[in-house]
Amino acid sequence: MDESNSDINQLSLVEALIFSSPDPVPAAKLLKIAGISKENVPEAVKTLNEFYENSNRAFEIREIGGGYGIYIRKEFTPWIEELIGAKENNFSKPMFETLAIVAVKQPVTKPVIDKIRNVNSSAPIAQLLKMGFVTIKGRDEGPGKAFLYTTTQKFLETFGLNALSDIPTFEELQKMFDGNDSERNAKIE
Repeated sequence: MDESNSDINQLSLVEALIFSSPDPVPAAKLLKIAGISKENVPEAVKTLNEFYENSNRAFEIREIGGGYGIYIRKEFTPWIEELIGAKENNFSKPMFETLAIVAVKQPVTKPVIDKIRNVNSSAPIAQLLKMGFVTIKGRDEGPGKAFLYTTTQKFLETFGLNALSDIPTFEELQKMFDGNDSERNAKIE
């Protein structure tokens, strides 16, 4: 690729690459194609987002699923849904429960999921595997060598997460719920 074109500045090139990709673009790919250092990618994204905000643009660049993508700002959701129709939630309650357990406890086995849900989770797990939100990442060392389930890149992208570390831990969720119960009980008393 000819990098000597002085009419193209690095910010515009980063913007063009992110805009043209259907999937989030990893910083390493921006480094390879645009020649921008991995350390400068967040600064370039911040500069572009400041420009978008200052010029009242309807979009922003977000870091999701380990890469950068251009997304419509959330405040425009009602109008977008009216234009294209609201997306139906393709998750049944059992699927959503199962996905939440996998996300928080991963890697996790079906017997653990079944125990938490107190029902057989074969159907929700099969559907989540088919949809690409969950994958098998090996086998447990315990009796029966049960499959270990984890979430996928598609899960991160769909739920707007950059990395698995963005998912609250079970302990963090417990504290949030315990705090809400304390507040609720204080209001009742």
